Amino acid sequence: MTSGNERDWPVTSAKIEVVSVIEQIREDQYSTEATGYLATLSYFFRDAELQMGEYTRRFPLQASAQHWAEQFKDRQVVVHVNPRDRTDSVLLDEDLEGLTPAAPPSLDEAIRMEKLPLLKRRYLVLSGLSKLLALTGLGLSTIALWTSISTGAVHWPSWLFWMSGAMLAFTAASVWVVSYRAEDSSSYQAFLHAYTVWCPAWMRWSVRISGAFLAVLWFAEGIRADLPAEAQTLLLRILPHSLYLFGCWGFLTSAATHTAILRSQELTGPASGEDLPSSANGSGAD
Repeated sequence: MTSGNERDWPVTSAKIEVVSVIEQIREDQYSTEATGYLATLSYFFRDAELQMGEYTRRFPLQASAQHWAEQFKDRQVVVHVNPRDRTDSVLLDEDLEGLTPAAPPSLDEAIRMEKLPLLKRRYLVLSGLSKLLALTGLGLSTIALWTSISTGAVHWPSWLFWMSGAMLAFTAASVWVVSYRAEDSSSYQAFLHAYTVWCPAWMRWSVRISGAFLAVLWFAEGIRADLPAEAQTLLLRILPHSLYLFGCWGFLTSAATHTAILRSQELTGPASGEDLPSSANGSGAD
């Protein structure tokens, strides 16, 4: 961040000859976490002797940082030189305006540009099976919800609830298994779970809307005694169906996540399982 005096310094022409992107790491005694990527533009100019300066900008994703930095390679820029110390110079934000041929990618575009870890076949099979189970559970929960609303509270056999719960637990656990394996295979950790960019829009919005509705329902139940009589009556009509609503939301969330994982792998390229070398799939031994 400049103090403002730099804008009054004399200007000279410089050339950006080196661009680089480095990962920023935050470490503590429990974990190591990537916090972002620092793009650096190294420029050179001659003022009696060859001088050098740097301009840095932080990005959340490596792909967006590289996309932005590479546009400036070998570009001529105007830099401000300290009249009291000719080795001191700055490149201001406004000096870069208009130099890039393309706008920086949006967050969704940058996530799509990221190099994803290629999952081995067994994890793709697990994700595909989990997607089918989640869609089956979603269908059953939807039928149960519709039946409950149409006919009033329905007493389903207990084994059906246990089976649905087991299916939901399996599909949710498989999300963790696949994601953990992918995270273990690559440095793409900070945004690994941003699979929503590959999720179909209707699934993404359905998850958000149904999740928000359940959150409102849970909050309203907590303050039911303070609600007007009409609101309490409406709430009492909805609550008997809340379990089916939760089932729909849970299975929909699992189905959306596994759909996104599978679609992201299709865009990345076909995985060849154990045939892939360690440099291609991001990991050697399993």
